[in-house]
Amino acid sequence: MANRDEWIQLSATRDEIVRSNIFVKLEDGDGWKSKPEIPTAKEILLLQKEAEGLPENDVRQPWKSKEDYLKAQYEILRREGTEGLRFAVNNYIYNNNHGLRQDDDQHMFVYTQVRIKSYIMTTLGPLARVEFMPQRAIKWLKSGRLKPGSLLALTTKADKFKTICKVAVVAQRPYLLGLDQTPPLVDLMWGNPEDAVFDCDLELVMIEAQHGYFESSRHSLVGLQLAAQADHRGNETPSFIYQSPIMDFSSVVRQPLADLEKLKSLREFNVLSGLLPKDVESISFLDASQLSALHRMVSKELAIIQGPPGTGKTFTSVEAIKVMLASRRKCPGHNPPLIVAAQTNHALDQLLGHCLEANAKILRLGSRSEREDMRPYSLYEMRRKCSRGGGGKRFRELEDDRHTNIDRVEALVDSVFGDSLIDPRQLHAHGIITEAQLESLYDDEMETSPELEKLGPFSLWLGDSRIPARIVRDRQPLISETLEADEDFDYERDVENIAYDEEDADRINGKEIKLMHIWTGKEPGHFKSWNHRAQRLLRENDNLFDIPQDWRGAVYQHLQSKLVQATTPTLAGLLAKYVEICKRRRALKARQDIDMAFSQDIAVIGCTTTGLTKYRAFLAGLQPNTLLIEEAAETREGNITSALYPSLQQLVLVGDHAQMSPRCDIRWLGQHPYNLNVSLFERLINLKMNHIMLNQQRRMRPELRRIVSPFYNNLLDHPSVQSPQARPDVPGMGGRNCWFFDHEWIERTTSDNSKLNDQEAEMITLFFVYLVSNGVSSEKITILTYYRGQRSLLLRRLKGHPSLTGCYFNVFTVDSYQGEENDIVLLSLVRSPDPVYGRNIGFLDNPHRAVVAISRARQGFYIFGNVNNLLEAKTESSFLWGLIFNRFADQGMVNRELGLPLVCQNHGNEIWIKELEDWADNTGGCHERCRETRPCGHPCTLRCHAIAHENLPCSSPCFQIVPECGHPCHGLCGERCFHDCERFRQAKASVKQGQRQGTDSPKGKTIESLLLQHGAHDFGHEEPVKRKSIVSTGSTGRGLYSHFGELPLRPIGDNWKNAEAVIQQQDRKLDKELAERNEKWLSQTHHVQDQWMPTGVTASGTRIRAGPIITQTLQLLSDLPAMTTTAAVTAGSGSHLRTGSGAGPIFAPTLNQFPNTAPIAQPELLIQLEQDDYAVSASNLKQTIGDLENDGEENWLIDFGEPE
Repeated sequence: MANRDEWIQLSATRDEIVRSNIFVKLEDGDGWKSKPEIPTAKEILLLQKEAEGLPENDVRQPWKSKEDYLKAQYEILRREGTEGLRFAVNNYIYNNNHGLRQDDDQHMFVYTQVRIKSYIMTTLGPLARVEFMPQRAIKWLKSGRLKPGSLLALTTKADKFKTICKVAVVAQRPYLLGLDQTPPLVDLMWGNPEDAVFDCDLELVMIEAQHGYFESSRHSLVGLQLAAQADHRGNETPSFIYQSPIMDFSSVVRQPLADLEKLKSLREFNVLSGLLPKDVESISFLDASQLSALHRMVSKELAIIQGPPGTGKTFTSVEAIKVMLASRRKCPGHNPPLIVAAQTNHALDQLLGHCLEANAKILRLGSRSEREDMRPYSLYEMRRKCSRGGGGKRFRELEDDRHTNIDRVEALVDSVFGDSLIDPRQLHAHGIITEAQLESLYDDEMETSPELEKLGPFSLWLGDSRIPARIVRDRQPLISETLEADEDFDYERDVENIAYDEEDADRINGKEIKLMHIWTGKEPGHFKSWNHRAQRLLRENDNLFDIPQDWRGAVYQHLQSKLVQATTPTLAGLLAKYVEICKRRRALKARQDIDMAFSQDIAVIGCTTTGLTKYRAFLAGLQPNTLLIEEAAETREGNITSALYPSLQQLVLVGDHAQMSPRCDIRWLGQHPYNLNVSLFERLINLKMNHIMLNQQRRMRPELRRIVSPFYNNLLDHPSVQSPQARPDVPGMGGRNCWFFDHEWIERTTSDNSKLNDQEAEMITLFFVYLVSNGVSSEKITILTYYRGQRSLLLRRLKGHPSLTGCYFNVFTVDSYQGEENDIVLLSLVRSPDPVYGRNIGFLDNPHRAVVAISRARQGFYIFGNVNNLLEAKTESSFLWGLIFNRFADQGMVNRELGLPLVCQNHGNEIWIKELEDWADNTGGCHERCRETRPCGHPCTLRCHAIAHENLPCSSPCFQIVPECGHPCHGLCGERCFHDCERFRQAKASVKQGQRQGTDSPKGKTIESLLLQHGAHDFGHEEPVKRKSIVSTGSTGRGLYSHFGELPLRPIGDNWKNAEAVIQQQDRKLDKELAERNEKWLSQTHHVQDQWMPTGVTASGTRIRAGPIITQTLQLLSDLPAMTTTAAVTAGSGSHLRTGSGAGPIFAPTLNQFPNTAPIAQPELLIQLEQDDYAVSASNLKQTIGDLENDGEENWLIDFGEPE
């Protein structure tokens, strides 16, 4: 009986907790505790002077009272959520008052012709679906406009915020059948149901701020109003731990190294007895600082753990969770789940993944998981597995109430916006027309048709002035301006919303109640402003038929508007009632979710730090004891304070305040004296609260750690990072695993005020190519930059580089790379002195960002920037970047005069790169000749290169015997053997349709076989290959090999990413020997394989003379897979030279010089393979032609002889 009474009491307590967190009781008056969840019009219309006077947030000393503390946090956080919109609306009002254009600007987006189209009655609440016109066409799928949760201000077109300001929140932004329409549609939730608009003809103006995002602080504001935590010193032991102090620490040791006695003592360790024994470190995979942190995390009310880069913050958190879970299993009875949170979804998924590995039953709140393996553990899946059927009697009663309310709203709307014309009796009932005017419409002597009787008494009165309302509504101009998009913004789903429960499948479903007159009256065409006269005519005529016919349409529109105004209070009341029902439904659902969580024995519940307050009713109702927050130093103080549920006895904060701080959308609120960018984590450490710093880093090589050391005291290297096997040198850098490259290249500003530096981006791209050509996988390199504009530029350069086709690129902004790492990191600083404004480095002077930027690399770290600008822009930047630069200089890892040092892995030669031109002849090695023997036995005559010879086709002459005919091969070593004789052609003609052509000669491998061998896809041939003789009688020019790197050989697959860049244009002086050696061979008639011929076209016997460049090009193309486009190069006399199924443009720069040749549609394309992945410029081929002409050589690389 006692257990039953205890259960009833516990259930009642949970009910009350849930209700109090959903039905927030506001105090009377105008204090901070009385403010509603959504800001009011009064807050948005505050003038700048009225908006001043915020309380200060002093982070240097403790607060005198909890009331002052909570008030300051609330007021500053609320201002951040509303300041952007307040400033935008005031800016709009100023422009209107001074006759300025009211267009989009750097502060706001302006939407005009806004009208309410319908109401969607969802379980979230009633949503107003509005149509609108942006001032330019928008790429909505890529735009950050109208994000769910964004705060909007609306006014009428006539009022322009003089007296009317309605506040709403974007509830969901459907794309299909929404934003993709003209005009677009979006769904809003009114901040106050009394602001609801029902006049579908009322034209509104809608303002959205470009800065500030209310949703990020909305739930924390409500939580702060509910916050009521007790004062704790933070160094005490929670009561639930006092009751069960025996914990199992056996998971922290390497069990093969621990004896049975030691394991037993760790499985039953009393945390009240003090720290773990020191000898545990010798058998544990945790270091001493991690063991100390672990003990504090599981035994104290407040544990603050600082983890510098690479010290294992998350790893230590996971070990603490394992100990907590092991202790939880030993304690029967009421065991609430452990709540874990992180600032980002990525970190949360990582943490919960480790919990799964520890066999914990988890539940993840929120549907933004980046991992598929998290989906089965969502709240939606838990509900599906524990289906409640109809949800019980209380749930069915609530649904009945909700649908009854919807029916009432629909009936009232139908009476105003029905299929017929307005019922005059409604107008009379609302006092809009008089008794006499009503009677004038019901004259029994007037004859009407059945159709007119169906439409009502107004049909005869209106006569020809009755028109379909859609004609009036459709008088809106179409948008044809340039499309606008936010290049770095992307949505995960087609529809997003701000529903309480993101997993709720019916969150966007609901009955749509449309607001649209079927009929209306025709406006008088000769009057621009007719409303006042229509009102006067209505006042002056008791008999409505005395109103002139051409004015009746205008009067009818006026009557429609008055009826909507009269019924609006009733409709608003029904919506307010509907909101109340939806809240009760939410409360019941949260209560049922709590019971499910306990019935499923959920041990760990995870969410983002925003979710701590967004799901507050559910989480607080669980009455948890412990809350662990990862990335606490990135989390706003208000987010944590508002999530301190009354039942919590233990708070664990894990983070690093030297890295990224909380983001503040309004910059001046992040600075002194408001300090929104100071986290609770940082403030408590600055106030000398007990905390532990993890001090052994396992990420960076020692020389990289030295760069970070000025920002951390006593940061040590774990033995693992000192091992050359674990952290090898960066290939091609001669042991220089970090470097600061100094330059003075000019920055520029993009249209959206971002910064970029073209030459710096090109230098980084070419260095990236160099690293890849020396064997570094592209996935092992990350490029960081502070600016989105530079990030986009770098991605374009990397993707457009011919030798990087098929590579994977890690290019991120510094802010988005917190918590990540990679083997090699290249940092682009961008900033250089502006010609007008002088030296400036923007937010590069932020030490938090700088620490993140310099601590991501494991093996190699290379900075590219203007040192003088960094050190002389201002005092803060001089101090910050002076510390960093000196660490490079102290290790000899900078040479401002010579630039960037490269070291050839083959010959040990050092090459210095200072300007972009210095990369011109670099092929991943040095300037010497390779001269190594290829696998085929020929000497390599190329310049020193990093690619293995097995991956490069040999271009030496082949003299092997062709098996099909017994003649010497006419090809090169790296291609299939062939001979231009009848016997060879007959042998090839016998090959079946579709079968691959050529021989399986054991000597050099073909390009195609190499592609297949090194990971390329086998596209296959769609039709059999036909051969055509091409006679090579042209001049040798500079020699075949000098242009080998410019041939259209496209690198495919991870092992081919360097193939083209490595073999680039060679030093012409060194080609003399090769030219002489091959002159005899090149001058002889040499037959080259051709590609596929179009059906029905013959060669007509045309002889073609080809120089060595085109010869080699054709030979390489003959081995490439089939291509997609169908362009062909047409020679004179109807002959067609096919360079491949779509490779026609390869010869555009040459053949367009000949008479009687067809123009090329896309001369900029050199070669294009499937999926548009392989397209490069023909500029190299053009350069080849230019070189030959300048040297007085034969002008034409191809000419056409007489038909044989």
